[in-house]
Amino acid sequence: MRYRPPSILQHLSALQDEHGWLRDDDLRRLAAELGVPLHRIEGVASFYPHFRRTPPAAHTIELCRDLSCAMAGGEAARNSVLEAAVAHEAATGERVEVREVSCLGRCDRAPAALVHHQPVVAPAGAIAALRGDPPRPPAIVAPTRFTLDPHDRPEDRYSAARRIAAGGDAAADEALAAIKEAGLRGMGGAGFPTAMKWGFVRGAGPDGGGEKFVICNADESEPGTFKDREILRRLPHLVWEGVMIAALVVRAQRGIVYIRHEYGPEEEALEKEREAAAAVADALGITLEIFRSPGGYIMGEETALLEALEDRRGEPRNKPPFPGIEGLFGRPTLINNVETLAMATAICTRGAAWWRGLGVRGCAGVKVMAISGDITDPGVYEVPMGTTVAELIARAGGVVHGQALLAFQPGGASSAFLPGDRADAPLDFDALREAGSTLGSGAMVVVAEGRDLLAMGLSLTRFFRNESCGKCVPCRIGSEKGVEILEAMAAGESTDPPASVKLLGELDETLAQTSICGLGQVALLPALSILRGLPGAMDAVPRRRPSLKDRAN
Repeated sequence: MRYRPPSILQHLSALQDEHGWLRDDDLRRLAAELGVPLHRIEGVASFYPHFRRTPPAAHTIELCRDLSCAMAGGEAARNSVLEAAVAHEAATGERVEVREVSCLGRCDRAPAALVHHQPVVAPAGAIAALRGDPPRPPAIVAPTRFTLDPHDRPEDRYSAARRIAAGGDAAADEALAAIKEAGLRGMGGAGFPTAMKWGFVRGAGPDGGGEKFVICNADESEPGTFKDREILRRLPHLVWEGVMIAALVVRAQRGIVYIRHEYGPEEEALEKEREAAAAVADALGITLEIFRSPGGYIMGEETALLEALEDRRGEPRNKPPFPGIEGLFGRPTLINNVETLAMATAICTRGAAWWRGLGVRGCAGVKVMAISGDITDPGVYEVPMGTTVAELIARAGGVVHGQALLAFQPGGASSAFLPGDRADAPLDFDALREAGSTLGSGAMVVVAEGRDLLAMGLSLTRFFRNESCGKCVPCRIGSEKGVEILEAMAAGESTDPPASVKLLGELDETLAQTSICGLGQVALLPALSILRGLPGAMDAVPRRRPSLKDRAN
């Protein structure tokens, strides 16, 4: 079966772009045009949070409610925006919709907001937009020049892809060997060896051939994670070349970048570069396209992403089979994240020895890190792999106001918090695992002395509860139960906090063993890492004095 471009989701996105919402008559016409039942259209549209079924307000303001933004005064910003919205409605009669949403990938400029899909800092940026001022993009801290980019001149771009295509199978084998020698691992969170993954897909299919796909997962959506955003904005040529190189190595014919819908400016940069890359790709027999996700956090899970590309509800699949063997439309499919593919371009251009020489403390290459929270200069930093946590924090200006470092979360919302006295740990997959956490998605949240640790754990557990797709019972019910336990502890309603933590741990074990995908498997991990591993966390949990009834029981 040959690939056909997704139709239902692309048409729904186009309709919403045109009208601001999905009208019933338009959905009926779409069903007739595509020759599918209306319930099929409705079933897809109802799953994805980006789609609206009611007319939008004159002004729509989306406020991030998650960890980094909450730490930066998100509640006060929300109250200010709500007051401004009420005043604007009274003065003009225009309806203003203010709603809280999950992480927007703008944690470096918290509290983050979108006004008519344009990023601003709340409350000032949102209030200015109500006055009619055009939204001004937030200032961004990022390298002026990435070591990761091996091209000194624009005309040198795509040279590695051309060379591999000209060299045939032998050159593809050399590229795969270089990636293996470089020790490149997946930078989306799992850290799986990249060369091994590429090798699986290269050998899949009849005699290693047949229809195959390469997908770049640009749907980073965890609180604290935004480093792929800057690679997409600043280095889109490395991403597209990485897609082409991967396609040549695994013998794929089509490359797709699957990008989250909140990344409008980044999608524009990616599309502009796609036009330049398409001429090269066409000559190599590879088709390039961008697919805008209408979904939430769960769409970063690789099989949920495949479901969306196949015009279905974005619910994770049971595995095996794995995408490398049976992926998009049942064909072998390679899925890598943005940073991984950009790094593959660098390695295939300048070689494994060059790459390995960029690291420190025995580590190879560089790492692009997002850092937010209680940090003076939040942003995206490129550092040698092996740089310590303390060195990264110092490079980002240190902990705010010179405060002491209480804790840090090194790898995104699904990684465990570590106490501040472990800041000498290198940024490296193995070193951070030995320290008790993971490098994960390369998203560090810094926590200063004085923070309410339980509130932070509760915030992250709510995020996973909110973003659960609901397909499997353990995740759907378990994440809700985890929030209830933590809310009771935070409200001082637990007579025995250690027993509550024990119950939370038992629930975590059940979720880890029975959830279909990684969301349920890590939903309680951050909170448990705080309560079990951070000094003073349990001492700060309020306890309700037992009543006579409690004692009788």
